[in-house]
Amino acid sequence: TPTSTIIVWRTDTATDSVVRYGTVSGSLTQTATVATAVTQHEVRLAGLQPSTTYYYSIGSTSQTWASGSDYFFVTAPPIGSKSPARIWVIGDAGTATSGQQAVRDAMTAEISRSKRPFDLWLMLGDNAYSNGTDAEFQRAMFDMYGAFLRTRATWPTLGNHDGSTANSSTQTGPYYDIFVLPKQGEAGGL
Repeated sequence: TPTSTIIVWRTDTATDSVVRYGTVSGSLTQTATVATAVTQHEVRLAGLQPSTTYYYSIGSTSQTWASGSDYFFVTAPPIGSKSPARIWVIGDAGTATSGQQAVRDAMTAEISRSKRPFDLWLMLGDNAYSNGTDAEFQRAMFDMYGAFLRTRATWPTLGNHDGSTANSSTQTGPYYDIFVLPKQGEAGGL
């Protein structure tokens, strides 16, 4: 949103969750902590400024696991403002094949050429073939798009392949574990 985001990651061992963040890379002066020891880490950052780049690190109270100038996000513009936006829309992409790599590489080349990254990423479903298992999501999403996932808001849609291992009635399974989406109007709406 213009004033918030959620940083999500996983660990093999349960720990608390700490995100350090700030508007200058290497000077992460703000901290958000979730004290509960978990392996699925979900840390909400609030009170952010609209249309602002924030750098962040992830870790625990005792250790930083990932940080650097390529760990950042940009908050959305203020509601009602008018500004150009680049949106990357992909569907049926989760094949973990050379075709998927070619599409990713074409977007990377376009960003390099234009010096203008995309602002928003819409995934139209079938993000992990054939059955939406955790291992398939690892190959088709995290291994494939790690650099994009660290820096862009990602809004997915559940496809039939993703849903093979997910239960939408209970909102459980790999798809629901991986994506943390608004459920009570946290990003506007109802």
